[in-house]
Amino acid sequence: MLLLDGRPVKLGGRAFELLHLLVQRCGELVSKDELMEAAWPGTFLHDSNLKVNMWSLRRSLGDTQIEPVYITTVPRRGYKFIARVQASLAEVDDDLAPADPVAVSKPPLLRGIVGRESDMADIADLLVQKRQVTLAGPGGVGKTTLAVATAQSFAPKCRDGTCFVDLTTISDPTFFGAALVTALGIRGNPDNSLTAVLDYLRPRQMLLILDNCEHVLAAAVIFAGRFLEDASQSILLATSREPLGTAAEHVVRLGSLASPRAGEAATAEQAFRFPAVQLFARRAAEWADYQFRDADCETIASICRSLDGLPLAIELAAAQIGAFSPRELLATIDRNLGFRAPGIEGMLPRHETLMATIDWSFRLLPHKEAKLFALLSVFSDAFEAEDAAFVAEAAGLNPVDVVTGLGSLVAKSLLSAEARGASLRYRLLDSTRRYATERRQVDPACRQALRRHAHRVVALFERSEEEWNWREPTDWTQRYLGYIADLRAALSWAFGEEGDPVLGVRLTVAAITLWSETAILSEAQARLEFALALAKTIECDDLLKAKLACALGWSLFYARKMSNENEIAWLDAIGFARQAGDLEYQQRALVGFAFYLLQIGQVPRAITYLEEATALADRERDLTATSEADRALAWARAFAGELGKSRPVLDRLAATYSLTAGRSRKDANEVYRFITVRFNLPFVAWMQGQADYAARLARDAVDAADRSGQWVSQSNALGLAALPVSLETGNLDALESFTERLRRNLERERISRWVPVERYFSACLRDLRGDKQAVEDIRAAIDELIECRFLMRIGSYLAVLARALLRQGRIKEAREAITGAIDHQERQGERWCRSELQRVDAMVLFHAGEPLRAERRLQQALAEARAIGATTFELRVATDLARQWIAAGRRDKAIRLLAPIHQKFTEGFETQDLVAASRLLHSARGTG
Repeated sequence: MLLLDGRPVKLGGRAFELLHLLVQRCGELVSKDELMEAAWPGTFLHDSNLKVNMWSLRRSLGDTQIEPVYITTVPRRGYKFIARVQASLAEVDDDLAPADPVAVSKPPLLRGIVGRESDMADIADLLVQKRQVTLAGPGGVGKTTLAVATAQSFAPKCRDGTCFVDLTTISDPTFFGAALVTALGIRGNPDNSLTAVLDYLRPRQMLLILDNCEHVLAAAVIFAGRFLEDASQSILLATSREPLGTAAEHVVRLGSLASPRAGEAATAEQAFRFPAVQLFARRAAEWADYQFRDADCETIASICRSLDGLPLAIELAAAQIGAFSPRELLATIDRNLGFRAPGIEGMLPRHETLMATIDWSFRLLPHKEAKLFALLSVFSDAFEAEDAAFVAEAAGLNPVDVVTGLGSLVAKSLLSAEARGASLRYRLLDSTRRYATERRQVDPACRQALRRHAHRVVALFERSEEEWNWREPTDWTQRYLGYIADLRAALSWAFGEEGDPVLGVRLTVAAITLWSETAILSEAQARLEFALALAKTIECDDLLKAKLACALGWSLFYARKMSNENEIAWLDAIGFARQAGDLEYQQRALVGFAFYLLQIGQVPRAITYLEEATALADRERDLTATSEADRALAWARAFAGELGKSRPVLDRLAATYSLTAGRSRKDANEVYRFITVRFNLPFVAWMQGQADYAARLARDAVDAADRSGQWVSQSNALGLAALPVSLETGNLDALESFTERLRRNLERERISRWVPVERYFSACLRDLRGDKQAVEDIRAAIDELIECRFLMRIGSYLAVLARALLRQGRIKEAREAITGAIDHQERQGERWCRSELQRVDAMVLFHAGEPLRAERRLQQALAEARAIGATTFELRVATDLARQWIAAGRRDKAIRLLAPIHQKFTEGFETQDLVAASRLLHSARGTG
């Protein structure tokens, strides 16, 4: 394991072999041939591949400064490891924490910025004063490089860091919001992407970089306008070929790098003071071991002037210094670009200068490299050599052609490369990608490139499904989230006029795991709806349709409102799985549909489907959803009041799953199951009189989800267990803590259905602490839950509202609330809370001056609580009934009722129910 400052550094196999050889021969020159043989044994490759991998290795080590710390280049000969090496034996801690998962998209790594120090300082000052700054200028002038470099220097002033949004990865403005959501790592199902982004940024102090806005300008302008209207400490830095045009925008127009005028720099030292010359000399030294000499000063200055001082054009020219002497290079530029000296009337604009330079560089490429360069334009974001080889195969290029070509294109600055984890990834810059696209579109040999690209993306994501089972979760997510731009592009092609709809359906199915793992639910929902509707109209495998419908059902499950589309999706999934004869997906669909039915308050119907799901396990024992089916059926039976059937199953499942210290997917699934059973079991345990055990289970689930980063599961644990148990036991400190955790969770991962739940519990807390206005917020939250059809437990929520209204003497409103609660409870089949609702109904009758009716109602409630084994509700009812009897002079009868029930309890003596019962018994006995 390689550690840098105590943190793991992931290196690819070739980078490791290079570093291993250099360290073994510390202080010695290691020749290029020796290094090539170590990394690519028995293979002849252009030495540019070595340079690419060495550069990436240096960046992995953080060794990119002018004076290297670890590895130095010996021009034309090789490399040398110069840091001190001390050999020793050490034990590596198996529990070494992995690097934190990247929550937001980080800026790309820089090769070093030249000549923009003053601009950086000015822009950093502007970012202190202005909320929106736009760097405007032609392509190739260095807008992205300057934005990233400024962001690095400005980072200490941003409490919540920097997020880089590469807009070149999208071609459709409608995906602008999705690009922002993905880059910021916003999880969940926001109803509106831009609103979700603004909500995310509002409490934060973050620098948001929108890079290359020009082709999605309208969408960028809309977002920037809303961003500036919103109250936030965050700052927007945009790059674009033209300004966004918002009212508060501050535009910095970026000019070219300064070059010496003719005769102004006679020596290398004088010329090197000009940033254009400095950039040329540095890049030429990096790729061709060029050494800047006095004799070349005027020639290189002329080259820089001819290229309008555009950094990208200068880098492209410098990359050719290995093939041409400086004089030959100047003559070639003059001959091919048709201009040289600045100020000539009719001279091409800077953008045309850049495109002409790219075209000139392209025409110097060997045939195979030129073809590869054009083919690479199909990739929307970074890609690996294996991806390029797959696409290039259709054009007759073999893997050696591709690997050699990639290294050569990097050396010629037509392609960039950087280490990402253990792999080396390549990408085209925006200007070069546009040019390469034009070349691809006119080359008959590249006609199949988009199809090959789509097939490659399908293969990658189908492989991701298999790797999901064993690959370390953070590593898996970082790898495949890096392909999301190409996923979007491949789907757009597949479902386009010249695409392949069946391939598009396959790709949509293959991407389900990524969307689920990263909780990009809004985008997933739109993609799944489209693919499923199309799949129903074409010849398509039933199992694929079942998978689409299943995934759509889950994506809709987390929507703000439970719609009929959700039921249709689940019934489709069940039907398609049956037609396919696939028991696995039949069971998954049945369980998913049952969870939906529980949410909308159809408990008996949910039980019917769950009984069918569990029966499938008798036909095939290895079905993966069997434990989920068992858990869901036990939970549904608890809602139906069948606590005696529910509890043993939940206890068995709780004992089956434990917390593990591993990082594999199997370990993560074990943790997930540990958590999920613990947000079902606590409420059952509480009803059965085990309040302390219930609270401990709920807290264990919340804490386990926190440690594992399973935020959806944590929201479930909070909303279904920790918050209800805290409220019902009267633990206001815990209620406050858990409410705040759910609120923070919704900022991380906005699952819309939990928003009104958080508002409900927050309002309950304020009400119990004396806020008279909180009751209206309780009512509003319940109304929203009913409007969203999130009806599970709605009866008990209305009962809490009725109790709050009674405390304010609002008897008529309390009667309306409890009447609605009982109506919901009976229609939904939620027998578990019937006795509690009857008890609250009795409280309303008592306050309305009807004590006899209230007593009869309490007797009904007592019988009901005993019938289902709900000891806590039995205690509550008995306490209320005993209180009435004591007030009526029937003290002994009250003690005979309450004392045996109180004695059943072995824990929870600090809960509000047991405290009230104890005080009442003490008072009754004391007056005897």
